[in-house]
Amino acid sequence: MRVTGAKRNQKLTVVDDTTTQNVSGEKATIHNVFIIDASGSMAGSKYVNAISGVNELLNGITKDSDNNNTVTIVEFEEKTIKVMLDTTDNIPVSYTGMGTGGMTPLNQAIGETLETMVKTRNKKYGKGDKVLVSIFTDGGENSSRGKYSKPSELSKFIKELENDGFTITFIGTKEEVHYAINTLSMDMTNTLVHTNTAASIKSSFDRTLKSRQVYAKSVARGEDVKFGFYSKTVEEDKK
Repeated sequence: MRVTGAKRNQKLTVVDDTTTQNVSGEKATIHNVFIIDASGSMAGSKYVNAISGVNELLNGITKDSDNNNTVTIVEFEEKTIKVMLDTTDNIPVSYTGMGTGGMTPLNQAIGETLETMVKTRNKKYGKGDKVLVSIFTDGGENSSRGKYSKPSELSKFIKELENDGFTITFIGTKEEVHYAINTLSMDMTNTLVHTNTAASIKSSFDRTLKSRQVYAKSVARGEDVKFGFYSKTVEEDKK
């Protein structure tokens, strides 16, 4: 489903085809959260490349010696929003995914996952821990239920979490990224556009891997990582 009527943003980030520590001397903790679209439109090579991209990111996380890390993986389609990997520091060597089918409860999947992560972090870990949320979709919201069927509810929640250690990133087509920015209040510098091909999806995960490396270094140095997840690597490429 395509999103219509969204405002246009002219400076979107579009993909083409030394160890330091924070001032406390203790390693920071990053909770890495993947929210992956498994709707029917993802079937085939797009889904294969998305899961391959997740595996590359998992491998990158295991190499992050500057921070402590946990991983959570959630996949969603019309009939289910499923926690495929509950929050753990036992990062898997490989991940296979649940397969595709159905429509796209995008807002509901994001909102409910964010709620769970706030509770998990605050109860089981540290309230000051960073949470890096990576959302991937190839289509627009079309089947959310409950309170997050109202985009304004999710938008409000996202803005609250940005001030509570959450960096919320979004990969989608141009229409969906416009929706994420203008309707869900996500920051433009934390978004990335793919062109809805298998090759572009692969490229988007390659870019995310590089951006996460920069993000992890920034967390270890105690820097502000609320915004600029993708734009920082664009600037690095220009140097």
